[in-house]
Amino acid sequence: MTTAPENKPAAIERKPWWTWPKEINRLDRRMRWLGLRPLREWLRETEDWMPDIDMFRKDGNVVIRADVPGIKPEDLDVTVEGDLLTIKGRREEKEVQEEDYYCSERRSQFSRIVRLPEGVTAEQVEAHRENGVLEVTIPAPKASESKAVKIPIN
Repeated sequence: MTTAPENKPAAIERKPWWTWPKEINRLDRRMRWLGLRPLREWLRETEDWMPDIDMFRKDGNVVIRADVPGIKPEDLDVTVEGDLLTIKGRREEKEVQEEDYYCSERRSQFSRIVRLPEGVTAEQVEAHRENGVLEVTIPAPKASESKAVKIPIN
């Protein structure tokens, strides 16, 4: 009596996280080739608009810049709770209808949360908006002094 060779499932290839964008692009190309809508288009339909955010240190401050074109200052909300800065905003739908012209912009909203350095207090946060860019300035907390201690080995 002969025995059949043991059937082993194919090994799943595990790839590092930094190759994911390449894999998504490859999947999108295959979906287009099959006549299907790419994955990225489906994902875009499910999410609201998100502004780009930059965070950096400048002149002893932590600065956070968010691109918020077309959003009025009264439609922006900036709050600090603990070590989290939240920026929320919304755009209202605009509709223009003339004799041979129709334009409609949909309503969208966003919420971005940024973790702040330890030691920041909410009372020191300042925000202003100019030319479609929201800039939040926070005095950088003083770095805690660390002291190296030599540990003897027995």
